[in-house]
Amino acid sequence: MRIAIIDCGTNTFNLLVADADRNGWNAIFQNKLAVKLGAGGFQQRHIIPSRFYRGMDAFYCHQQNILNFSCNKVFAFATSAIREADNGAEFAKRASAKFDIQIDVIDGDREAELIYSGITQTIQFGERPSLIMDIGGGSTEFIIADQSGILWKKSFLLGVSRLHELVKPSDRMKNEEVQTLNEMLAAQLKPLKDALEVHKVQWLVGSSGSFDTLFDLYVEGAKQQIQERGLSNEIPLHTFPGIHAWLMGSTFEQRLNHSVIPTIRAEYMPLASFLVNYVLTLAPFEKLYHSAYSLKEGAMMEIVKGIDWPEESIELPKTELE
Repeated sequence: MRIAIIDCGTNTFNLLVADADRNGWNAIFQNKLAVKLGAGGFQQRHIIPSRFYRGMDAFYCHQQNILNFSCNKVFAFATSAIREADNGAEFAKRASAKFDIQIDVIDGDREAELIYSGITQTIQFGERPSLIMDIGGGSTEFIIADQSGILWKKSFLLGVSRLHELVKPSDRMKNEEVQTLNEMLAAQLKPLKDALEVHKVQWLVGSSGSFDTLFDLYVEGAKQQIQERGLSNEIPLHTFPGIHAWLMGSTFEQRLNHSVIPTIRAEYMPLASFLVNYVLTLAPFEKLYHSAYSLKEGAMMEIVKGIDWPEESIELPKTELE
């Protein structure tokens, strides 16, 4: 069976196409389209017209790939920008009708669960809990989990696009902007800080997105060849301060022209790094990991597991008649 998943994020609409059977799934095509759906409308909680139609254009492009790959089932999930906007329901309704793709507008808890489902396909958690962090454009999800499952989860309206629109940071962040961000994070992330005092975590695990770029910056800065890039990769904690310092001191043009920073992330990487750096101060983390999987991979696995697969036919051995 061929299944397509569309993750309608705040900055990008991501498509995953996979062949699946009762044993799991295998990706055959992926595509990511820059949308910036929330840009210009975060404070008003409104998808402005130019972004509204850009989102429709992205759906059209993904639909063409879905048709080209003759997918049997298609699922779409909408997150922060659509669920928070006053016209988000209208966007989902119009896109569903136009492209015949049902869009599931999920809340922050459900988003966190799907992220966890994606991460657990790449990292095996132990008896001691770890913190999962998914930095989005509109929100950032945190999940504390161990080998038994999710222990705590919460979604915060602290996505990098939303923060950028609220703070309007300079090309190189000024001291007063840094102070504003620190105060904002201290106030809003208090529930996370409290949870980390209860659950003594060992690792910080970042899911795809900005963490893809942080890992690429580590590899580029280390000047050493990584034998094989896996579905999960360690970013040595002692290397992160250097990565963070460079991002905070860089200009937009420098990031835009950097070989490993995607254009869509050039504007927001200092804020993403700031978020990670702040979270690292909240607990004595032993390791920092990057996972290549997130929401869409988690959704794919849940869907595959939920399918009532037909029983495989059993061919009886042939016998010769005497």
